[in-house]
Amino acid sequence: PKPRDGCENNQRVLYSQNHEASAVSKKAFRHIAQAPERILDAPDLVDDYYLNLMEWGSNNVLAIALGQTVYLWNAVTGDIDELCKTPEDDNIITSVSWIQEGNCLAVGTNNHCVQLWDVEKKRQVRNMGGHAARVSALAWHNHILSSGGRDSVIINHDVRIQEHRIASLVGHQQEVCGLKWSPDGSMLASGGNDNLLCLWDAGASTPKYTLAQHQAAVKALAWCPWQRNLLASGGGTAD
Repeated sequence: PKPRDGCENNQRVLYSQNHEASAVSKKAFRHIAQAPERILDAPDLVDDYYLNLMEWGSNNVLAIALGQTVYLWNAVTGDIDELCKTPEDDNIITSVSWIQEGNCLAVGTNNHCVQLWDVEKKRQVRNMGGHAARVSALAWHNHILSSGGRDSVIINHDVRIQEHRIASLVGHQQEVCGLKWSPDGSMLASGGNDNLLCLWDAGASTPKYTLAQHQAAVKALAWCPWQRNLLASGGGTAD
């Protein structure tokens, strides 16, 4: 029989609620290709675990250091350009890092220097010293560039001013091979060949935390983009 006016089917409401809940909780799966999209030749790629020789920028350009030369691969056009080359045979490129937004590339070298390059104009705009050994790790937060070296020191550079060295962070006993700023810039993570992971508050000169759980050099560092206090770290073969 036809239900009277105003009558509500409780089972129908329950079904609708369950249906909506299941639709919200359904996971979307991302397809991950099993074969490479592109293979690039990389002759003279230095076989050194502690160096950071490749990084993809927000401009969709891949910077890669091959021996003494930095090359740029444009993922949109497929073009490959030579950005720079060190004149000395023993002065290889030891690290590269893009600024978060823009066309500025930081380049660390074996002769202890950090170079800043305007990629669009293919022009070096700055050369910054301070390290006593090769610069093996770089990390940006806005206008602050942090560099770590084989001298076990981390230097914070303010690239806007002439006296660029604003802080020296001493917490490692061996080469610094991993650096990463948190997304909000409140903390810097550093990993070293001494198997230590150090966490530094912005503006501090001593580590807030020194973690010694790793059994090998700490190089891989990644902050969670949506949970500010979560950091992933990875070490070398002995781990």
